[in-house]
Amino acid sequence: MPANLPPTYHEAEERFRAAKSPDDKIAALEEMLRIIPKHKGTEKLQAGIKARIAKFKLQPQPKGARGHSHHIPKEGAGQIALVGPPNGGKSALVGRVTHAKPEVAAYPFTTREAQPGMMPYEDIAFQLIDLPPLSEVHVEHWVFDLIRTADMVWIVVPHSDSLDGLELVKRMLADKHIELTPANVPPSSEEHEGWAKKPALLVVTGRDRPSASENLEILNELLEEPWPTISVSSLDGQGTDELAARTFEAMRVIRVYTKQPGKPPDRDQPFTLRTGATVGDLAQTIHKDLLQTLKFARVWGSSAFDGQTVQRDHILVDQDVVEIHA
Repeated sequence: MPANLPPTYHEAEERFRAAKSPDDKIAALEEMLRIIPKHKGTEKLQAGIKARIAKFKLQPQPKGARGHSHHIPKEGAGQIALVGPPNGGKSALVGRVTHAKPEVAAYPFTTREAQPGMMPYEDIAFQLIDLPPLSEVHVEHWVFDLIRTADMVWIVVPHSDSLDGLELVKRMLADKHIELTPANVPPSSEEHEGWAKKPALLVVTGRDRPSASENLEILNELLEEPWPTISVSSLDGQGTDELAARTFEAMRVIRVYTKQPGKPPDRDQPFTLRTGATVGDLAQTIHKDLLQTLKFARVWGSSAFDGQTVQRDHILVDQDVVEIHA
């Protein structure tokens, strides 16, 4: 069976060949693995890519090696890429909602490298990746690689130029076969080979400015499709609590707490799972071998009556407490 590799695969392959550092090679290989059609004709190719990824991950860093990595390991309950036009307010927003210290200035292209930071939400946190701005003049290829591997996107635009900013982002990402979909719309089953489909929130900065409210009303009237839009201020924090809550909702994750028999649940570090996850999924997340020895579980929370005995296919909901018996 022929492989029928899409053009985006060959582009990622060229980036792999041009990459200098192990981290950049890993990022390109992971992108190749994501894009490659999954069928019998590509099984050997997939295995080869996986073997090369493993090889580079085991490769030690040269002593004293320095430099910035464009491969950002995921942390927390999900990874969110911040994209937008120059001077859209991304870095100031990251500085407001995380402990990161991105460079912020009144001139464009202040952000030159990917800057991660953790945004707390109740008892979990999301990883934000502040990226260099999207511009039709020039964008480094690795910016699109990081967007492709993120779980979600914030489209960050200034209130004074929000519609043009949104159109610029959508157009430039579509050119790289990245489709942004409103996070409030259930994901469709339609797939485009080689495309990455990312749920997105539209984040409009400058809420503290006098004309912000009027500009937001105009934006909502001009949008061809309704977008989940949050107006925020990086200056005084207005709207940032709503942004965190809407992000949690859009990420479609649940928090699950575990407990040992006869002891209270551990509520300090919940496990985060995808909506629809089962007791079996939780067991496998705790340890890859636990699923094999799982006998049953007891659950407290909305998905069962307190202490109910359930099997591995029981579907969990947010804030369930689970006691695994193996």
